Amino acid sequence: MSVSNKDLPINEKITLATCPISLELGKVYGNYGKKVDTDAILSQLRLLLDDICLGNLDHLPAMVFGELGLFIDAKGHWTKEEVIRDIASKDGYFSTYFFNQDLLDQKKTSQGNLTIQTALRSSNGILVDFFFDSSSESELQLKFKENQANARYLINPVFAKIEGKWMLLRML
Repeated sequence: MSVSNKDLPINEKITLATCPISLELGKVYGNYGKKVDTDAILSQLRLLLDDICLGNLDHLPAMVFGELGLFIDAKGHWTKEEVIRDIASKDGYFSTYFFNQDLLDQKKTSQGNLTIQTALRSSNGILVDFFFDSSSESELQLKFKENQANARYLINPVFAKIEGKWMLLRML
């Protein structure tokens, strides 16, 4: 038996309408960006955005290199173990800033902030520009097709090629 969109609760209709978030290759800056690398990074980013869109970060730990950890924002750097612990926490950083509007408003002591998930869902697709500093590191700029102002809720993610695999070094 199949279920049509009209039979779903409104929050599931929104998810179906906005997930997955489409990604398009934008400009590639620097002399080191090769198609094989941009494709690999886009694949990792697509997996991460699909998870965020659907309300989880199941694949994030596999994207974090154990010895380097993950830069969370301007203030934080976590080990892979700290990332895993926070993902499991109902009131941790990821739950608050990525998924839970009520917790975010409480944390910021103001209304009208957007979770990362809500900001991404509002984009109607993302154009990704690559800034290769070397053959083993690239900063990405995510440009929203719609609601461009909502991109301010993100920071530019950074991917590093470690042991032949592109890993997330700085979270979006």
